[in-house]
Amino acid sequence: MKNKRNIVVVVTLVLFGVFFLRAIQQKEQTIKEGRLVLFELAPVDPRSLMQGDYMQLNYAINEQLRASGIDRTALNKRGFVIVSLDQQHRATFKTISSKSLAELPLGDSLLPVKYFNWDGFTLSVGAESYFFQEGKDTLFDRAKYGGLRIDSEGNSVLIGLYDEELKIIE
Repeated sequence: MKNKRNIVVVVTLVLFGVFFLRAIQQKEQTIKEGRLVLFELAPVDPRSLMQGDYMQLNYAINEQLRASGIDRTALNKRGFVIVSLDQQHRATFKTISSKSLAELPLGDSLLPVKYFNWDGFTLSVGAESYFFQEGKDTLFDRAKYGGLRIDSEGNSVLIGLYDEELKIIE
């Protein structure tokens, strides 16, 4: 009996390890091959005293969605925000859809980005927090855009913050 339990534990750990490594591989592939999209940041309290040097991110796309008149409380928990990109890779909200990726009528100028609707009010399209080295908070006060890499499935990975001149803040 004890031997079977040990086998189950080992198999579970191996499966967990494979799942974890696959998730890391997918994120690395998105960073490497994904399309750069700059989402404008909306004002928010830039520091958290309890968590150290950290910035809470709020994307302006939520304000654009609010201005569009779409009832956010009626949105599905998951779906796609459809954005267009200008020459500098800056995203502009176009519409929102809960259809599958295959059903979306996209052209070359539109890009789907997965969203998560946690509370019926704010959509999450990327990382919502950004941690940085202690003492570097004044550098990130000038952050204007969140730079995300978006893969062909609409998954996003935050790669950094950008200033008004569209230069990454390092």
